Amino acid sequence: MKNNFFRIKKVKSHLNITLFGIKLNILLKNFQKERTNFQKIYQSYDNAEDIPPAEGNLRLVQRANLKLLTAFNDICKSYNLEYWIDFGTLLGAVRHKGFIPWDDDIDVGMMREDYEKFIKLFADNIPQYPDLKTVFSNNHKHKCFAKLIHKKSENICLDIFPYDKYYSPLNNTEKQDLSGKIAKITKLKGVEYLRYFKTDTKIRKFFKKVTQEKILQNKPVECEHPAVFMAIDFPHKWKNKVYDWETLFPLKNILFEEIEVSAPNKPDAVLRSIYGDYMKIPKDSYPRHSGFMDMDEKECRQLEDIAG
Repeated sequence: MKNNFFRIKKVKSHLNITLFGIKLNILLKNFQKERTNFQKIYQSYDNAEDIPPAEGNLRLVQRANLKLLTAFNDICKSYNLEYWIDFGTLLGAVRHKGFIPWDDDIDVGMMREDYEKFIKLFADNIPQYPDLKTVFSNNHKHKCFAKLIHKKSENICLDIFPYDKYYSPLNNTEKQDLSGKIAKITKLKGVEYLRYFKTDTKIRKFFKKVTQEKILQNKPVECEHPAVFMAIDFPHKWKNKVYDWETLFPLKNILFEEIEVSAPNKPDAVLRSIYGDYMKIPKDSYPRHSGFMDMDEKECRQLEDIAG
């Protein structure tokens, strides 16, 4: 059924429902069962670091995504852009020396200046890697961020999250206050930009304006080591959204699978801020994306080609 107000579309593992512009992704029953099976397996272990690596199609997706991270790392080095692995990818590097067994994509962070440079440099193409492209995604859930994807497979992607500088250092109480303020702003603005703006450039300008006026209060960043906060572009669910400059910088190298990548200066502090006791097995331990569960033979061959 499809009209201007209501649309239902089945896409592999999900049922996509659009109602008055609001999009919902509902996992189909057989894939829900598959996720539950994954969760039971992971929960049977006492320690997260004892869980064996992924196998089958999930591991194939991970191997292909590792190639994407390798390419991204090389691109950033070539163009003198700084990034760090973030969220689940950082957690995997620290706890598993590679992918979390149930993870299936790559997360990185970038300071605003390099984030915008990356988007501008590769808006049309990436000369060294013709099979890769940069897109600006709302992810059907009112989340806006840049993605590096492989043209041969929608299952292979790297999410790039921007961070902004605050105009001064902050103590712990001030960090909590600012985190709360950012959370309120992202909730209030979560749908507005999708209604009124059509292009990614206008959306990013909108975010910049809100950040400058509502968070930075039109004050310049003049200190050498300002606080750093997760940008409002992505309405992240994490409670703590503000770091000391020294927590992130200077960046250092860390081993992820068999490659060296950039990581925050104090990865333990970052992970505890996001996850708390990140060495425990979480209750929601299952693959976040389900595309790998329903890959046909052609898609598997494409991933093998990408993974090398």
